[in-house]
Amino acid sequence: MEHSFLLDAYRRCAEVLSEIALGASQNQVFETLQTIIEEMDEARFSSILRLNSHDGTLHLTVENRLPDFYNQAIQGLKVGPKVGSCGAAVFCNKPVIVNDVTTHENWTVFRELVEKANLGSCWAVPIVLSKGEVYGSFAIYSSSKAAPREEELEILTLAAHIAGVVIEKQKSENQLTFNATHDPLTRLSNRSLFDNLASQALRQSKRKREPICVLFIDINNFKYVNDHYGHDMGDRLLCLLADVLTQELREADIASRRGGDEFILALVGTGKEGAKVLIDRLCQHFMEAQKDLFTDYSVTMAIGVAESKKGNYLTISELIKQADVDMYRNKRLLKSNF
Repeated sequence: MEHSFLLDAYRRCAEVLSEIALGASQNQVFETLQTIIEEMDEARFSSILRLNSHDGTLHLTVENRLPDFYNQAIQGLKVGPKVGSCGAAVFCNKPVIVNDVTTHENWTVFRELVEKANLGSCWAVPIVLSKGEVYGSFAIYSSSKAAPREEELEILTLAAHIAGVVIEKQKSENQLTFNATHDPLTRLSNRSLFDNLASQALRQSKRKREPICVLFIDINNFKYVNDHYGHDMGDRLLCLLADVLTQELREADIASRRGGDEFILALVGTGKEGAKVLIDRLCQHFMEAQKDLFTDYSVTMAIGVAESKKGNYLTISELIKQADVDMYRNKRLLKSNF
């Protein structure tokens, strides 16, 4: 490799760092890094894989120049100490350099695949984040059996580091956005996000001429729980209800903690009759779930419903007010029965 190619690669990597600072997306950065690697030698192919930490499998992040059948074959590959170069690099958290994939023990089960893809070698390094978490792998493939030049490994290691930088930045931005739009205790949508999402859902309901319901939920005797069992138990109860709501609602529905022990739901495409069915299910599920918290007490909910439908579409603010009034009416009825 000529010295000028190495300098150009370093210069372009520095430009990528500047692009990250200016807001380049993770995919844009990955694609640029792959291009930098591949333009150092026309016989090279690069690949960035992401680790699914839940099941230990590797997945493609962005398109690359490897054959489609090859990418499909390694999609979902489970990592291990002897699984190719990428699977081993991620599992062992260290570079794995294989100069001949047709004879190396790590590639025994992939021999037919690499021969079909006309690949001779593969050098992979792990992408490691700041706290030691392995995100995935960055690899260089060669069409010939070859050892990597020192400069190639330098650039590959640098590219993996830059990939880690953009991943960290994206994660930080996502966390900031989440914190700004979600309740810190229950992790449900906060008031501003709910109002935004529910208003969007209402507009879609109008276009489709479908109903939408808002439920206003208040935990009965929540003060008693805090006073007699402690505020930690009160927090656990709020989180328990949030979990119940998350499990029972559909993906299109929206759940929010309004504040204190008040929750609001938007049921998209659901009328009052459907809302009543959900309410019965929520109450039963909530009562069952409490058995893990209390041995001598149970908590109920007061729930109000408001519907917006064809011919009488109300705003989200109006729906919340109506559901609030209905909730207090139901709370008074509950008290009068005791």
